[in-house]
Amino acid sequence: METFQLSLFYDYRALIMNTHFFKKYDALFSVFDLSELRFRKYEIGRTPYSRHAIFRALIVKHLEEIPSIPRLLEFLDANPILTEMCGFTIGCLPDESQFYRFLQELPNSVMQKLHLAVNKKLIDPGIVTLTTFLIDSKPVKAATKDNNPKNTARNISNKHKQPQRNPQATLGYYTHYETNDGTVKREFFWGYRTHVIVSQEGIPLVEVTLPTSKTDAQVAKTLIRKLKKLYRFTKNAVFIADAAYDVRDLYELIITRLKCRAIIPINPRYSQPLKAVGPHGAPLCDAGLEMASDGWWSDKNTDKAKFRCPLKTRRTIARKYPDGCPIHHLRFSEGATYGCTKYLTITDDARARVPRTSTLFEELYNKRIICEQYFSRLGSREADQTTHYTLRVVKNQITIAHISQSLVALAAVALGQLDKIRCVRTFAMTA
Repeated sequence: METFQLSLFYDYRALIMNTHFFKKYDALFSVFDLSELRFRKYEIGRTPYSRHAIFRALIVKHLEEIPSIPRLLEFLDANPILTEMCGFTIGCLPDESQFYRFLQELPNSVMQKLHLAVNKKLIDPGIVTLTTFLIDSKPVKAATKDNNPKNTARNISNKHKQPQRNPQATLGYYTHYETNDGTVKREFFWGYRTHVIVSQEGIPLVEVTLPTSKTDAQVAKTLIRKLKKLYRFTKNAVFIADAAYDVRDLYELIITRLKCRAIIPINPRYSQPLKAVGPHGAPLCDAGLEMASDGWWSDKNTDKAKFRCPLKTRRTIARKYPDGCPIHHLRFSEGATYGCTKYLTITDDARARVPRTSTLFEELYNKRIICEQYFSRLGSREADQTTHYTLRVVKNQITIAHISQSLVALAAVALGQLDKIRCVRTFAMTA
């Protein structure tokens, strides 16, 4: 019978340095400073597990795309060396409830400090620059049967009927697609969105996860203010976003207050329809007559010129039409008989000054793919479907996912792999 000899003793450092998998996590945990997090939370009773070890294990969960805490414990139990690297004692892993309690009780602000410390180590030597920022968001589906497409009774239309066990999840737009018969179908979901500002190197700088009831533009203003407070970027920085961020208040913040540049395309929903104009620049009415100026008015940051029916304001024109309006419009003869009115926006605001037809705009906007690539690396399991039920836990779960991306970059730098700061799987591999 063939026999095998198994050594009881291994060279721990040699095993790590010669195995890509262990080398990766050794580098990640070596550069991760957890001093902002108390090592243990001391209470009455038995000695608690290391919070540092639990945090490291959750990083493993994200990077290995493990869908749940029970599967994570199975993975660690099958990898005793990785268990020891996290900080646990081999054969003495905590119960899954310890992980849930950690995510529930840890303030998200502590995680944000840890994330900032990692990013500072990338910014100070110039690995990450603060000249170009990309803004975007990604759906995070809640753990509810209403998100299951196989559930024929799922609720994806009534936003007032809250899913059970997800009190803070809201109904939001997910995607749209074209069917074989040419009709367009829109898909909605219950959950949240994770909003992030990414550097041009693909490193997350600031992030937050909120219900879908908060619009992208609303959250972007908060994140930009936070970015300014934490990183102190200079003037003329570039902010790149898609048409969902085409809101005047956001332009005022970026261009007028921060003296930076906004690379945001026009959203057709926020644009007034094109109007036919006459020889003097005034709009034409439905009857084809050039309307007469009737003053102007302001609404917040918008100035509009008002135009009125020429038959009601110009006698010389009215004499040419003794029978009144050529098309017999109801506003001409019924009610207040005021006649038709139209408005033209004439404000030269920050939104109107963005040079969207220039070559530079196109070149900068093409960088938005960096954000798409970042969300692809973030992983479908962590940032597309969550297994938790409260917003506090979901926030911490997604923050750990963002921290992991920054950690990969820092570990790659520590290993001298500057060209692999975005390579989650292969940054520890050497030629």
